Amino acid sequence: MQLQIERGARDPMHRQIESRLRSLIESGDLSVGARLPPSRALARSLGVNRATVTAAYDALAAAGLVEATVGRGTEVVRRDVAPAIPASRPTSDAPPDWSGFLASVLDPVQSPVDSSVEAADGLDFTALVPDESLFPVERLRRSVDLALRGQGTALLQYGPPRGHAPFRELLAHRMRLLGMHVQPDEILVVNGAQQGLDLFCRALLDPGDAVVTESPTYGNLLPVLRLHRAETIAVPMTAQGLDLDRLDTILQSRRAKFLYTMPHFQNPTGITSALPHRKRLIEIAARHDLPILEDGYEEDLRWDGGEVLPLRALDASGRVCYLGTFSKGLCPGFRVGWLVASRELIAHLAHLKRTTDYHTPLVLQAALCDFVQRGEYDAHLRRLRRVYRARIAAAAAAVRAHMPPGVRCRIPDGGYCLWFELPPEVSVDELLPRLARDGVHVTPGRHFFAGEPGYGCFRMSISRVDAQQIETGITILGRHLQDLVGSAAPAAAGIAQPYI
Repeated sequence: MQLQIERGARDPMHRQIESRLRSLIESGDLSVGARLPPSRALARSLGVNRATVTAAYDALAAAGLVEATVGRGTEVVRRDVAPAIPASRPTSDAPPDWSGFLASVLDPVQSPVDSSVEAADGLDFTALVPDESLFPVERLRRSVDLALRGQGTALLQYGPPRGHAPFRELLAHRMRLLGMHVQPDEILVVNGAQQGLDLFCRALLDPGDAVVTESPTYGNLLPVLRLHRAETIAVPMTAQGLDLDRLDTILQSRRAKFLYTMPHFQNPTGITSALPHRKRLIEIAARHDLPILEDGYEEDLRWDGGEVLPLRALDASGRVCYLGTFSKGLCPGFRVGWLVASRELIAHLAHLKRTTDYHTPLVLQAALCDFVQRGEYDAHLRRLRRVYRARIAAAAAAVRAHMPPGVRCRIPDGGYCLWFELPPEVSVDELLPRLARDGVHVTPGRHFFAGEPGYGCFRMSISRVDAQQIETGITILGRHLQDLVGSAAPAAAGIAQPYI
């Protein structure tokens, strides 16, 4: 089946696909009983995201033109004939096959990066979570006790969806210290940055809408976009950050609902964009009327002294929304984050928050308010920066000592991600099983791309390993890479030198 769709047209692509198929059905070119191509196959042939095709099929089904049946696919049906309902169903003690009940959009969705802290045997460089041995447990316990003693039952009742008022006042103050012009009513407190990301998508996205992402990007963003049946426009990363020339070219012919970006210590590459890059990104977004969601997930973990203003602080129009969290700088178990946006958008987001889970626990918000106001949070951050600066230094020294030529490794100025890119003659699928046999575990790069990466890559997190474990793990990594590089055919000319 050949369908003609027009990229950059006013109608979204899922509506174009629906319209083309509807015409074929109503004209009789697709007769009753004809099967539509599998959504994955049609998406591949059209060069679109599978969620785009699924959204078109769903619209046709809602109109009574097609019917999806497990095992048979999607077939054309008559408008005036309802699906037959069996008079009775055979009873069985066997559990249902839930795969037949799941929404079609769940088929390709698997969480790419496990947030569990139960590490595999050996040296675990996969978990991008804080080291629990560094949690300030007793100081947090004191803040929880003080909050309960001081505010009592008021913190145990339902609260406002926007968040605890004193806590939002505190967050607005801290945002202003980062250069942002933020008032408390422009803040929504959420259950971690992941909920903030989901609420933002729920508020802005219709099926088939496009979202611009960095490539590679935050791995847990991609399943959220698939769940919202959005199309991903992946723009490559350069050593300076998002490829702005490519972005500008794409936006001349494509319309996107928003751009998602991590300008500080980007996950997974660790790249921090410079001030001129950020200013140009905002100029491009303004010219193309493109909202931006800025994820500042590790912004507190900077130690190089070269602070760069967030995008939100550089934006006078209000098109940049900011996503913050205490999960990386303090502890993820509290599940406290926040969204900064215009009052109008915050009102819609707060409504969605209320329909989801009413509010983020008031006790935790009040405890964090006390913890920050007493200076405990900033003291804790100073300790974290010392620890992770030392761990990154150990990793950099080990990489310099053990990596063969042609292997690129980016060492960040903050956070705890190391990003490796392999020469073309080395297969990451061959490397990772070798490492696992020696007890070293890293995260494959494919989890951070909407499609295939096109080159071998992986991420190492040094968040929960000490300097000696880092040295041991990178030594093992270097040994296997030396072996693979040495046994492979000579590398093609022009392989970039290591970042360090």
